[in-house]
Amino acid sequence: MAGAEGMGATRGWLVPALHTLCLVGLAAAAQELLPRLSFQYDSPRRTMRLFEADGVSHYTTLLLSTDGHTLYVGAREALFALNSTDFQPGQHQQTLLWSADAEKKKRCSSKGKDLQRDCQNYIKILLQLNSTHLYTCGTYAFSPICSYIRIQDFSLVKDSEGNPVLEDGKGRCPFDPEIKSTAIIIDGDVYAGTVSSFQGNEPIIYKSQDSRTLLKTENSLHWLQDPAFVGSAYIRESLPKGNAEGDDDKIYFFFSEMGKEFDFFENTIVSRVARVCKGDLGGERVLQKRWTTFLKSQLLCSRPDDGFPFNVLQDMFVLTPGDEHWKSTIFYGVFTSQWNKGGTSSSAVCAFTINEVHRAFDGLYKAVNRDTLQWYTYTQHVPEPKPGNCINNHARNMGISSSLQMPDRVLNFVKDHFLMDSTIRSQPLLLQTGVQYRQISVQRVKGLKRIYDVLFLGTDDGRLHKAVTMNKTVHIIEELVLFKNKNPVQELLLDGKKGLLYASSYSAVVQIPLSNCSTYSSCGECILSRDPYCAWNGKMCSSIPPFTPELNLQDWVQDVEEADAGRQCPKESSSSPRGRGLRPAEDVQCQKISLPANTMNSLTCMPLSNFASKSWVHNGKKINSSYIFHSNGDLLLVGSPQSFGSYECWSMEEGFQKLMANYCVEPEDTMQTVTVKVDTSKPLLVVERNYDLLLNVSKSSSSSESHSAIISSKTYWNEFIIMSILFGVAVVILGLFMVYKHRKGMKTFLKPGDISKIPHKKPQTVAKPAESLPLNNSTVPNALPDHKGYQTLNDNYLITTPFHDPLIDSKNFSESEKRPLNIKDTLVEVSPQCQRPRVRLGSVIRDSVV
Repeated sequence: MAGAEGMGATRGWLVPALHTLCLVGLAAAAQELLPRLSFQYDSPRRTMRLFEADGVSHYTTLLLSTDGHTLYVGAREALFALNSTDFQPGQHQQTLLWSADAEKKKRCSSKGKDLQRDCQNYIKILLQLNSTHLYTCGTYAFSPICSYIRIQDFSLVKDSEGNPVLEDGKGRCPFDPEIKSTAIIIDGDVYAGTVSSFQGNEPIIYKSQDSRTLLKTENSLHWLQDPAFVGSAYIRESLPKGNAEGDDDKIYFFFSEMGKEFDFFENTIVSRVARVCKGDLGGERVLQKRWTTFLKSQLLCSRPDDGFPFNVLQDMFVLTPGDEHWKSTIFYGVFTSQWNKGGTSSSAVCAFTINEVHRAFDGLYKAVNRDTLQWYTYTQHVPEPKPGNCINNHARNMGISSSLQMPDRVLNFVKDHFLMDSTIRSQPLLLQTGVQYRQISVQRVKGLKRIYDVLFLGTDDGRLHKAVTMNKTVHIIEELVLFKNKNPVQELLLDGKKGLLYASSYSAVVQIPLSNCSTYSSCGECILSRDPYCAWNGKMCSSIPPFTPELNLQDWVQDVEEADAGRQCPKESSSSPRGRGLRPAEDVQCQKISLPANTMNSLTCMPLSNFASKSWVHNGKKINSSYIFHSNGDLLLVGSPQSFGSYECWSMEEGFQKLMANYCVEPEDTMQTVTVKVDTSKPLLVVERNYDLLLNVSKSSSSSESHSAIISSKTYWNEFIIMSILFGVAVVILGLFMVYKHRKGMKTFLKPGDISKIPHKKPQTVAKPAESLPLNNSTVPNALPDHKGYQTLNDNYLITTPFHDPLIDSKNFSESEKRPLNIKDTLVEVSPQCQRPRVRLGSVIRDSVV
């Protein structure tokens, strides 16, 4: 009964999920959030720096120095030390080439691996060992190797003979560069999650010191099921010193693996969080050199309406305010679903608190029935101290101060009960139906009024989304295209002290400022951005300076939650009859447009943001339904007296308007050369929040990199002439083709006409020769209706068969040769089945032709 109940609980979330897979457009049910601003690659409005080296690819490992002055980059067969201030290829960079030797590459190729793709040295681990050395590992042609880098001269540490100091990387670094892995260094010990075999079928969580193996997971117990590690974190849960719990520090691993507890027709992927204790030393008799504190639990990010699970963990970022405040730790994860194959791709961002994780590890265990291999909730007696827990004050009170002193019954229990029964659940903070997020970094930012978490999300097509969480919702501030070739974002690294973000891909590494306040030219734009990094200081939109007394920020304004620019920017009000307005940073000049009569032109206008609407004004009046609009909101004009005059395009967002374009349209012969400027007393309008008052307002789905529009007038007479000529040529070609295709039929049609022109002689009656009569002196039998006469066959032959010269000239035959050789031996037979006469010439019987 317990097993049945366990199976029922297990199927609880997957049965509805699998049922919903049959519905069309499952992932498209949630509305996708649009970024407010979009910047194309290398946009002048969003500056960034790029680093790439000739002949180097796969920049997949990033490490920032403790002082933030140097960025270390690991790539394929090369490592770089880059100056964060002068971030570009040049004299300020250091390069370390580290390639696999020829023997290793040859051996790798002999095992069936691709020599150019697989048999290289891909840097997978790059960690800060201490203040003087780095620790690095590479795949080294499917034979992982680790080594040490001296920071001073950025070179590999060498032994007394001058050879690099190399260590076996098995268990720390994967063999295959495509396999995901994670590693972290704590007090000189390396904690890694990877695979430890050439075939990639032996997953392991590994603790090592120098080249010695200290602890690892037990493969024979199937603690891990084909995992894909995405990250690890070190949480100092022993702090503050002297606390009542007296717990140990913990290392958390995040990965996706096969969920063997689910019995379904296909392998089900589940996301996991596993933990081990820093002070774990293994068991004395049971679990020797094995983890005694390994436990894992399921992470579930599902939609709230139908429970659809995003079960594949792509990346995890652990946000900890500080070592002393570890209880406020939040785990931000990016999830996708395995059931998106062939459908709309989707991804979700979910957050889990450390308290929720603790409740799962403090709960019940799962157990497996050895006979049926079914998992169920274990509700029987559990030995003390609680299996899988770290050494705490409760264990010390029992006389246990080390895992080596843990009773065998506790260790035997944890061998088979490593999976927790509770599921750590969360609902998406951000759900995108057409975007595949791959990487995430989070920074906690102090605004003018409160603290915000800003998310930086990398996509699989080389884009970056910057979003802010507020009131249980998410607002995407901006979108940037990072890489020209749209390679996936491989890693994100934050430098909070300098306000920089680093992103890597297969092709390059980019450096992006976290804030972009200078792009907002007015108070209204600064408020509407909802960027926690930015605030209006009375003169310009500027980044909020850190560690500034609040007294100096009294005149600064910011409104991330409401974005109420009308209330936050009262000094920019105007007595304009159009309403209050925000003054733009500079005038918008009138662009002169020449519009000849009976021609058509379009006036372009790009809105302020992806959330803004557009409204056109002609000669001071809002346009009506008599005007023609393009689907993208551009205004179409036809050369007529009513179309001439001034046109203004206003972009409106949250009740504010800003002039985006100004055109002066005049006839071609009366074109003026005067530049008209916008009245600066009424540049930006504040209207009532009733959008129905604006006519012909169209929504725009993308922002513009430039507000300029150069429009040239044009007629279509030349195009008409060209198209007419082309049409005539096409008709002639078609006619010739039809004649050529039916040329045989034309011959048949023309032949009777040709013959009719030839004068015919009057037919004469000629007696039949003796050879034309039957030999038995009877009349010639009538031919069957389906038999053709000789003349008809001959005519058909002349029409359908090419002419050939006769093989034998009939004129060479004499009259005697044309007659039978022996009249006496010749017999004529007429069968009732076949009425055609058959002539016997000696022993040969032939059909008669006539």
